[in-house]
Amino acid sequence: MPVGTRAEDALAEAGDPCGALLLLLAREAPTNELTRLLGLLDADRQGDLHPALGSALQVRARLDEQRRREQQLAALSASASDLSSLHELEQVLQAIVRRARDLLGTDVAYLTLSDPERAATYMRVTEGIRTEAFRQVLLPLGAGLGGLVAATCTPYATADYCADERFVHIIDDTVAGEGLVAILGVPLRLGERAIGVLFAANRHERPFRPDEVSLLLSLADHAAIAIENASLFEELTTTLSELQRTGALLQVHTASVERAAAEHERLSMVLLGGGGLAEVAAAVIDVLGGSLLVVDPAGRLLVQAGPEVAGASALAASALPTVRGRRPTVSVDADGRSVAVAPVFAGAETLGAVVSVGPSLDELGVRTLERAAVVTAMLLLHERSIAEAEHRVRGELFDDLFAVPQRAVAELGRRAAHMGLDLSRSHVVVVARVASPDREAAGWRAARSAHGPAGLSGQHRGSLVLLVAADDAPATARRVAADLQAAVGCPVTVGAAGPGSGPVELAELYREAGRVCDVLLSLGRGGEAAGRDELGVYGLLLSTSGQGEVERYVRRTVGPLLDYDRERGSELVRTLLAYYGAGGSLTRAAQELFVHVNTLYQRLERVTSLLGEGWRSGDGALQVHLALQLHSARTG
Repeated sequence: MPVGTRAEDALAEAGDPCGALLLLLAREAPTNELTRLLGLLDADRQGDLHPALGSALQVRARLDEQRRREQQLAALSASASDLSSLHELEQVLQAIVRRARDLLGTDVAYLTLSDPERAATYMRVTEGIRTEAFRQVLLPLGAGLGGLVAATCTPYATADYCADERFVHIIDDTVAGEGLVAILGVPLRLGERAIGVLFAANRHERPFRPDEVSLLLSLADHAAIAIENASLFEELTTTLSELQRTGALLQVHTASVERAAAEHERLSMVLLGGGGLAEVAAAVIDVLGGSLLVVDPAGRLLVQAGPEVAGASALAASALPTVRGRRPTVSVDADGRSVAVAPVFAGAETLGAVVSVGPSLDELGVRTLERAAVVTAMLLLHERSIAEAEHRVRGELFDDLFAVPQRAVAELGRRAAHMGLDLSRSHVVVVARVASPDREAAGWRAARSAHGPAGLSGQHRGSLVLLVAADDAPATARRVAADLQAAVGCPVTVGAAGPGSGPVELAELYREAGRVCDVLLSLGRGGEAAGRDELGVYGLLLSTSGQGEVERYVRRTVGPLLDYDRERGSELVRTLLAYYGAGGSLTRAAQELFVHVNTLYQRLERVTSLLGEGWRSGDGALQVHLALQLHSARTG
């Protein structure tokens, strides 16, 4: 005990009881020392000290109360300071219940928050709670002590919860399970509304003093502000994070837009600079990497840029079937390569596709491939328009050059010169016929390169016609046939004549080359290439000088047969050719003609009645067979 706080010492020092009592008060002596001072006096002096002792005890109680209030205020101030330094909502809530328990010295403390949508308060944070059921409490507004506090925004305290009849009891079992008896609840107020309730509770009966209610209410007021600030800070942090993410996305988008604009400008410059498909493909792979294929509607490879692609032709052939609609498709092929296919279209017409093979494309890469497809479509349409214009002009020139009789012969050389063709130069005339009609367009596009720099190509009367600066007709025919068949992918029959020069001679060579084509087809040699000299006797008889003799020879040898077929619509000529082709076998000839052997026999008897017996063998058979072949070659 501190010096001077004992009753004996104070009495000895002061010399009188009242002075000693004042000394003890001044030195904050314990209350029992104040009352013990009375026992140190005799009976007479005790009577005089009684009133003063009563006043001293009152002063001491006031001092104790003042000290407790100062301690509470200091603790409250420290709590408010601590709460103001926290920014995370969870930390703030945990600090509030911990401070509430410490300030009031209770067994537990907990906090509920209001849920306006459900018109209820729910348990949010606990300190000292043992049961999980209590941690899951949900109270409707107005029910239970907490619901009453939340609904009225007014503090409530009970020394014995289960015996208190001021509120609706709906969680008594939960409260009893936790062992709580005395409970104090104060609202967490923001203005006129309660955002929740702060509780302090004991597991034994205990009345809560008014100063304790005020203290917890003051803490709750600070806590409500701290909760609001933490919530706002959390929202601000979330908003800031979203803004940062948005800013990052905006930067990425801006970079993408700038990159897309640069790529678009690059492709546009290639296009405006007169670049073709190869230049566009090269510009695209500079951006995308890997290799690029440009494919036509039939799946044929037009252009390949970048490193050599294994199986490029097969990949090109399968490209368009993988496209659905007009959006690019991205896949991984059997070799593990990333393959992106963008269709090339104009209106409803599919012009082909561009195929990226190599690195996997991101979204911007796919859009770049789409732009490449658009530029490719523009180039293909441009090439088509130029080709169609050239085709029309060349067709008009060929119409006039090969007309019978020729008109304005003097102007033909000048018109040809405008297209880079010198008719005074020696040329071989080539006539080509494509077996598949739907491949003719590809054929005449290929013919543009097959005629060489000093030649010309076009279409005339359903055939491809080429004027080639060359001196060897058969060799020229074979070369052109190889080029055209590689381009169209089907048989091409090619006849050539020449060389020759000048409008008149070239017109005659055109007719001769056409007749060579006719002979090849009539002899069943479609898909071959030849000059007149390679047809043997047929070539000799088809020469210009022999045309009249051929006609007379045919009429003299098989004229009655031709007249009979023309007048009656019969097929004696076809029947006889099948018979000769079968080597004189009636069975094979009947099978070729799809008729019964008896029918064939009757037709041959009719031939005998028209031509006589000599047609069956020896020189007669040779003459008749040759005449029929010549007739077929001339009539197609």
